[in-house]
Amino acid sequence: MCPTEQTAIKVSPAAAAVLAAFVLLSSPEILAALLLAALAHEWGHYLALRALGGRVDAITVTALGAEMHIAPQSRLSYGGEIGATLAGPAVNLLLALLLGFCGRRVPFCYLLAGAQFILGVFNLLPITPLDGGSILWLVVAWLTEPYTADRAAADVGLAASILLLAVTALLGCHMGGGGFLVLTALWLLLTALRQKLRLT
Repeated sequence: MCPTEQTAIKVSPAAAAVLAAFVLLSSPEILAALLLAALAHEWGHYLALRALGGRVDAITVTALGAEMHIAPQSRLSYGGEIGATLAGPAVNLLLALLLGFCGRRVPFCYLLAGAQFILGVFNLLPITPLDGGSILWLVVAWLTEPYTADRAAADVGLAASILLLAVTALLGCHMGGGGFLVLTALWLLLTALRQKLRLT
């Protein structure tokens, strides 16, 4: 990402640890494909925010992507925030389609397309802090009010994270590997549990 000069960038220790683990355990091709997908994803968010009038004060790179902090004076409407949130996965899915066509001539593009597709779909899961969880909260808050949105996001996120952990563990047992997916699902489950406990 190439933010404006007024945008501060912070990297969490968890993000650095995940990147180091990928460097040690993944092939360079897979790592490159995932990093390009993540870059495209965050560019989608950033460009949509700027197009909608939002000013990004700071970007925090986390284990699951980047969190963009919008300046209070340029907060978006619920509809604007939903659009900006959808932009990241939308860019991934569009690139997955385009790269899939390119794969007929350049086989490596199939790997790039797969990374774009997986990242785009994964981020649409209704689990906070993924984009799908944010969209769920925004839609419910828009239709009702923030307190109801908090509870709905917590309940749906907890159920979805339990299901995700069960699916990734089952796939790992039957197909082998998938350790990163299981760990990611476990981390999301713990995050969902903390969110649920804060509301009880």
